[in-house]
Amino acid sequence: MTGTIHRPVTWALVYAKRGIPVLPLTGKLPRIPKREGGRGVHDATTNLDQVRQWWQRWPRANIGLRCGVLFDVIDIDGQQGRQSLERFLADHAHQPIGGPRVRTGSGGWHLYVAPTRMPDQIGVLDHVEDRAADRYVVAPPSRHPETHRPYTWVPGRGIDTPLGHVPAALLQLLEPRQVERTPQPTVRPATPGHPYGQQALAEEAAAVAAAPKGTRNQQLWRSAHSLYQLVAGGVLKETEVELALRAAADQCGLLRDEPRATERTLESAREVGMSQPRGIPAPQGHRPLPSGSAIGPLAPDEAPLEPE
Repeated sequence: MTGTIHRPVTWALVYAKRGIPVLPLTGKLPRIPKREGGRGVHDATTNLDQVRQWWQRWPRANIGLRCGVLFDVIDIDGQQGRQSLERFLADHAHQPIGGPRVRTGSGGWHLYVAPTRMPDQIGVLDHVEDRAADRYVVAPPSRHPETHRPYTWVPGRGIDTPLGHVPAALLQLLEPRQVERTPQPTVRPATPGHPYGQQALAEEAAAVAAAPKGTRNQQLWRSAHSLYQLVAGGVLKETEVELALRAAADQCGLLRDEPRATERTLESAREVGMSQPRGIPAPQGHRPLPSGSAIGPLAPDEAPLEPE
């Protein structure tokens, strides 16, 4: 390719012409200042005149592509993420995910897949995230803010490659909100401290503390989501849940190995759980939900991420 095609503005226009909403970035962060009305990912547009104006103002700006519209992106953080995804898919799938693929500036991969219409999910697997609605990814030819290496389309897996598809087994992990099975009548106490809540707190904290590598982020999200539902229902105190989860995450090594990802997982689980209050089941159902109940049975569908 010529030098012209590598100019950020050229690529930004290429993406916008394909109907992909774009926005300018500084490193990985939105470039449009909040004081000027910047709204982050919600500034992304396919308006070619607006795109030209942005890159005329910031000619070296990186490019962000909004997810959840034309595609989702499976974000794989380096070799650890790749191994984590390959191990999972080797056990539950039979065909490659396929689709466009980007080698990131940090040495990871972005797999472009058909939109799942699922919410954004942090910590799907260790070092693997799902970028969906209201999120964006850094796109080629942007440069990583720390390594300064460019994001590049993998040869033969460029932007015109048909989108890949999320395997059914992985889709199961992207449905953490589908916890409810048979609705149970509930009794919500006026104050926290009920034995049901304390038992649930102890069991979920123990599940996180004992989680092996490869499942830790996933277990933390499930357990935190379940416990924050009880907080929202008045069964537990938020402070005791936060302390117990952090202690458990520290015990299994998450806070040491992945401090930033752990904070994001806790934040996401709290936000979702607090929006779904859950009380104490009536006597006939008076037992905590088993840890991991947020995920149904895994079904085989597609297979491992094949080598480049």
